[in-house]
Amino acid sequence: MQFDRRAEHLKASGLKLPPSYDEVDFSDDERLEFLQERPAFQHLKPCNKYEDITLPYSLGLIPAPIAQWLRQYQVDGAAFLHEMFVYQKGGILGDDMGLGKTVQVIAFLTAAYGKTGDERDAKRMRKMRRSGQDRWYPRTLIVCPGTLIKNWMSELARWGWWSVDTYHGDSKELALQAARSGRIEILITTYSTYLHNKDAVNMVDWDCVIADECHVIKERKSETTKAMNMINALCRIGLTGTAIQNKYEELWTLLNWCNPGKLGPVTVWKKTISEPLKIGQSHDATVYELRKARMTARKLVENLLPQFFLRRMKTLIADQLPKKVDRVVFCPLTETQAEAYENILESDIVTYIKTSTDPCDCGSGRKSGWCCHQLLPSGAGKWQSYVFPAIAVLQKLSNHLAILIPQGGDPTEKQEKDKEMLELALPDQWEKLYRSRDSIVNFANPEFCGKWKVLRQLLKWWHANGDKVLVFSHSVRLLKMLQMLFHYTSYNVSYLDGSMSYEDRAKVVDDFNADARQFVFLISTRSGGVGLNITSANKVVIVDPNWNPSHDLQAQDRAYRIGQSRDVEVFRLISAGTIEEIVYARQIYKQQQANIGYNASSERRYFKGVQEKKDKKGEIFGMDNLFAYRNDNIVLRDIVNKTNVAESKAGVQVMDIDLSEPPTLTTTNDDKLSQFHQDTTTDAVMNKLAAMIRGESSTVDPSASSSSSSSSSSAAAVNPETTPTTLPPKTPPPRHDPIQAILANAGVEYTHLNNEVIGSSKIEERLSRRAELTADDNHRHLDRQVFAAAQRSENSQSQSQSQSQSRPSGSSEGAKQPIRYKFHPPPEVMKRQFCSMARRFGFANATEFALVVEGMTQAERRACLERWYAERREEVFKAED
Repeated sequence: MQFDRRAEHLKASGLKLPPSYDEVDFSDDERLEFLQERPAFQHLKPCNKYEDITLPYSLGLIPAPIAQWLRQYQVDGAAFLHEMFVYQKGGILGDDMGLGKTVQVIAFLTAAYGKTGDERDAKRMRKMRRSGQDRWYPRTLIVCPGTLIKNWMSELARWGWWSVDTYHGDSKELALQAARSGRIEILITTYSTYLHNKDAVNMVDWDCVIADECHVIKERKSETTKAMNMINALCRIGLTGTAIQNKYEELWTLLNWCNPGKLGPVTVWKKTISEPLKIGQSHDATVYELRKARMTARKLVENLLPQFFLRRMKTLIADQLPKKVDRVVFCPLTETQAEAYENILESDIVTYIKTSTDPCDCGSGRKSGWCCHQLLPSGAGKWQSYVFPAIAVLQKLSNHLAILIPQGGDPTEKQEKDKEMLELALPDQWEKLYRSRDSIVNFANPEFCGKWKVLRQLLKWWHANGDKVLVFSHSVRLLKMLQMLFHYTSYNVSYLDGSMSYEDRAKVVDDFNADARQFVFLISTRSGGVGLNITSANKVVIVDPNWNPSHDLQAQDRAYRIGQSRDVEVFRLISAGTIEEIVYARQIYKQQQANIGYNASSERRYFKGVQEKKDKKGEIFGMDNLFAYRNDNIVLRDIVNKTNVAESKAGVQVMDIDLSEPPTLTTTNDDKLSQFHQDTTTDAVMNKLAAMIRGESSTVDPSASSSSSSSSSSAAAVNPETTPTTLPPKTPPPRHDPIQAILANAGVEYTHLNNEVIGSSKIEERLSRRAELTADDNHRHLDRQVFAAAQRSENSQSQSQSQSQSRPSGSSEGAKQPIRYKFHPPPEVMKRQFCSMARRFGFANATEFALVVEGMTQAERRACLERWYAERREEVFKAED
């Protein structure tokens, strides 16, 4: 009764409650127990009881045939969307990829249309139209990328009975006419089709518009966004797993589309949200800037977003997914690649670009690029027209030098431009390469691609193991080169790019999934990164990083999704020291931005640069960083290590392991191997190995001299006979990780796991909390840099300790000397500590232990080091006592 009274009240208020079928006669009502229901999953166990679920805030109902298959978070999502519909508001369902946003929308639409999940639903629209009364019945428009049209059609058919048509292709006018006259329930179209036909589409009064992959309209000045802002509907619902891809203003654009005007102008958003969050995330942020950033993020996530934005993470379905390893591999350039790369950087084009903002040498006070150096010396035109082509050339060289060679089938003008760049890159070889420009020999030349050395060996290993591989690249030219190369191997290859029709794309995906003999699937990142289900593959290779991190993440999810039965390994290939490192570093920066915007997380502050701040370009922004080659120096490794040291010197330990319960190392080979994976660098590990072992100790292992000379000034080793912890028994030499061997053989010096770089740390959380607790009137502290202030504090403390230690031994203050730790001990101490660790953990020698360390994950390495630290502290403290 209370439900009915509230329903009548809301209807009287003009809200969009589900249509009533009380006065509509269904002949099927007499045989309800025999009616077919959807969905009909034969071999799956339902998530819930077979009963209807009432949506209390919107007075909707998800019928039992559908409700039984929904997880609780999906019910919550459907309730959120239905509330938006009833009250004719807008919102974003921002769930992580793979959580079933499509299913949640169908569940919400089922409630909105008052359907029951059985075959009577096929007749509801027709019955309402023929009732002879002017009854309201919902009309829904779905706008999505073209690759998702078939997916929407199939999912709607699987989860119910719907009258659906597509406004796309030759018969689109008939579909639109049917929507106007109320003869279909749902009309599906693409963003491009809507853009070119927006006036016709907006002649229909839509009760709800659903924009799938709505990040398509993230740029507020794009024509598609402007057209979507004109959509004829109050209830606007967006679906995206990546609402923040490049900057915080993208979130404003999406929310402003859903609820026009409610968030105020974008200038206010920039000033109150974007700027504080970006500045506070800088490595050089002051205490005040960090405090403001963390407080702004929390207010955004806790107060503003819940009204319009709902996001859940993939951890909710962790029990349904296998493991995923996302490994970033920094591949060295070949000598020929490096020579060509440096030649481009030393060219007049790049020199003019890099010095364009320097003061002009004529003394006018103007910038050189806008004064005497506007035109290139070769007479090729203004330097501005070469900025993006030069960036593209460096990306091509980082990938495969043959991509730079002109193609015979290209227009003459393009061939001439490509030939110009080829001549700059390889002045001694360009003529020979140009004459053989369409030869497969250039594609297979190992000196033209450092990544090919890695990929070729990985593919050989995976093929022998029966794996299936997806290879993504945003360079169609590279994909076609690989396709041609693979035709001369035993590999069965599939191919997909944007030139293929949607039907052909669907067919090649189905064939790859169905045929176990298909080994490699070459896919364009832009065309195949969305809407494809390729769970037959368990290896993913991303050959080149995209400026937009979501493209690479979505590419991974083609294989890593519900339905995947094997563990998935992802390999991102990055050319070390090149522009690709900057691209990947910006991916990290953008992923951190997204995490802060979604969750108000305390992300680690790696980068000094601030996006769109000309005076704070740091390590990853600005022309100087883009147009540079670091040779053997790996930028990301240095940045990560710099942050480790800065956090450590801030007064909090870098290792985020709870020392109260140190992890126990097991003794079997397999378990040992599972506990090890490569960390950022050997130096980073060794710097910490001796950090707490700098005092005298009476317990020294005499055998330490066998590996390196023992020193009385260091408590380097722990005697197995006197150590309080039982040593693990000796074991045979562990197996070497074949992947690590392949990478090392290809010259790879550094890899890391993306998920271990992205994210928060306990240290950063403590620093953030400390900043937030700083009083407003403590101006002196607020104006200090977080890391710099901590460094000064540590230096002061070290100086005080030094003075204390220099006092006479008879003085009361100097009776107990404090322990001093050093972060960069001599190399011989590092080696001695490593040998001691090898003995402590039951290895026959340091070499055996080193092979195992190669396979460490960062978290497992931390656990190993923390175990060592805990025991060493006891020894050091005993020695002091």
